[in-house]
Amino acid sequence: MNRTECQTLRDSLVWRDAQVLGTLAGLSFIALIVTVGNTLVVAAVFNSSKLRSPTNTFIVSLAVSDLMVGVAVLPFSATWEVFKVWLFGDYLCSVWLAVDVWMCTASILNLCAISLDRYLAVTRPVQYPSLMTSFRAKVLVVIVWVLSFVICLPPLVGWRDTHIPAEASTVLIRNELYHRNGTGRPQQEALPQSCPWICELPNNKWYVVYSALGSFYIPMFVMLFFYWRIYKAAVHTTRAINQGFRTMRSRRTFGNRFDEQRLTLRIHRGRGSSLKHAATPSAPNGPGGGSPDVNRPPSSRRP
Repeated sequence: MNRTECQTLRDSLVWRDAQVLGTLAGLSFIALIVTVGNTLVVAAVFNSSKLRSPTNTFIVSLAVSDLMVGVAVLPFSATWEVFKVWLFGDYLCSVWLAVDVWMCTASILNLCAISLDRYLAVTRPVQYPSLMTSFRAKVLVVIVWVLSFVICLPPLVGWRDTHIPAEASTVLIRNELYHRNGTGRPQQEALPQSCPWICELPNNKWYVVYSALGSFYIPMFVMLFFYWRIYKAAVHTTRAINQGFRTMRSRRTFGNRFDEQRLTLRIHRGRGSSLKHAATPSAPNGPGGGSPDVNRPPSSRRP
């Protein structure tokens, strides 16, 4: 984009159009709802000790990432989408792009961590408290945020910069010499340059592949794997309940020998009346060995 096109983009900015202002107000309201909702989630967990569990650690991490999206991403994104002009300078553009990728990736990776937590809780309910401790949940949250930052790092270290190629630099020098002393040959080609009114992610194909894999495709397949295993476990449990028994496996390793034991558990299902009857005391209640008075049928004789 040359200087003329860049200046035309700036001059096309419209502030007082009713449709533009209405769209901006709607997007601002969405950002407000996102901010308030996730703030309430974080406050609820921190104010209630009963909610401080490993699972809710992942929920809080997810809420924090979504809260940052509502505070640091959506307001700038709303103005960019409505006006199609970036109004906050080149430095804030780089920061905004990095925070956008960071928070959105953290949100997706937190969903992956939640899927892992649910997988362990459903498939290993007995071992779950020892497998997913509070410390391990916090370590997993730290890993999520570090990986998210690694994925968002390239826009901060220069992948977004547009470098003028050598042939364009030659054209620039020739034009400068021609206008100064008439030497060289004037060139009419439009020179590629960055426009301060545009803020977009880099089009570098390697960054596109890198960010797409790290932010979307790999987390997607991870979540599909865990939720597929959860679905299979739920189907297996439902089938066991319908059949009346369930077979469980226990694996142990003794030196170089691997031992697997199977245990079949019979599932008894009863109605409320059966449970009430089973709870009725049946022990003798006196020398005659009779049942308690509460279970005797009413007598037809009057005192």
